[in-house]
Amino acid sequence: MDSIKNIATGTILTLIIGGTAYSFSQVDVVQNFANDTGLTQEQAQQYIDEIPEEDLASWEVIGSEFITEGQDLITFVDDIDCDTYDYPWESASFSCLEGKNQIEKIGRDSLSLGQAYTKLDSDSASEDDIRETIKRIDELNADYELAVVKILFISDPSVIDETKKTNSYNKAILKAVLESAENTD
Repeated sequence: MDSIKNIATGTILTLIIGGTAYSFSQVDVVQNFANDTGLTQEQAQQYIDEIPEEDLASWEVIGSEFITEGQDLITFVDDIDCDTYDYPWESASFSCLEGKNQIEKIGRDSLSLGQAYTKLDSDSASEDDIRETIKRIDELNADYELAVVKILFISDPSVIDETKKTNSYNKAILKAVLESAENTD
């Protein structure tokens, strides 16, 4: 999608959400991304510059992926039988039920984020919908700090780190959109 790619390479960018055109600076996206991830400005710029074209998608596509992920996790939770089976996340200090509840939370939050992204692609999307999407990104990124995630992805924590950065990049764009709207009011 050309408009999203321009966010990574342009100077003044325009993104249309809900029929409203928002113009903002690439510098704002880099600053927001650095603030959210703890990267330096230079690291944030480098990360954004290195995003492959094929990794960029519309809000609808991103939303659909999160909806599918959320539905898959909720289905997985429905199949967890703590009475019959032992699971990799179980330990003396972390029960099957705790793991099941955390996986369900991630699934619900992923589903909610997917629905929020999908809303951004509609003609009726508003600044409140943008704020809601940012809130949902923060919730899901916080979920990635849950114990069950650390246990299940201990062999490759870079997967979670990259997922959080991708979410933070999208959040940085949306924050820049909102900031541009506030500056024009």
